[in-house]
Amino acid sequence: MDAAAPIPAGEDEADDSPLARLEVALSALVRWSESKHIRLQVTRRSGCELSASELRLLEHFDAAGPMRVSDIASCLRIDISTVSLQLRTLRRDHLVERLADAQDRRVAVIAITAKGREVVRRVRLARRDLLGEVFAQIGTVDLDQAARVLLQVQTHMLQGLLDGPDGGSSRV
Repeated sequence: MDAAAPIPAGEDEADDSPLARLEVALSALVRWSESKHIRLQVTRRSGCELSASELRLLEHFDAAGPMRVSDIASCLRIDISTVSLQLRTLRRDHLVERLADAQDRRVAVIAITAKGREVVRRVRLARRDLLGEVFAQIGTVDLDQAARVLLQVQTHMLQGLLDGPDGGSSRV
């Protein structure tokens, strides 16, 4: 079967390969983390009422540092108008700020503020608490190994984002 062709329903059920098992497990974890109940729990525990897309953008600034709006849109592969819309709430709530670029004072960049970093910290603590409940029966050694592997995958995926659409879009 062609690697790019879709897999018909039910055809991959017998696949017990590590990648197939990982895909099933990660899909379940993503569905759990994006469920309305869990998002409400994170909101309640963190006190952060940002939408998922606004929070994702705020976390991006926390990880990547100051960026131009056009670079953010390109990196996240979303339209500039979408980024601008999400930035309105973040700027209104003083979670990000517009600054002059250090290399070119004519260019404006968006940077996370101390208040924005505090929001990210509280959200991550809330998620960590929820994950602690989910993974309570998993041993420390297994959790450590899973974290190491997923961090390697994250590094690979982030490199693909940095490479951009021409240099690495197939890797992300």
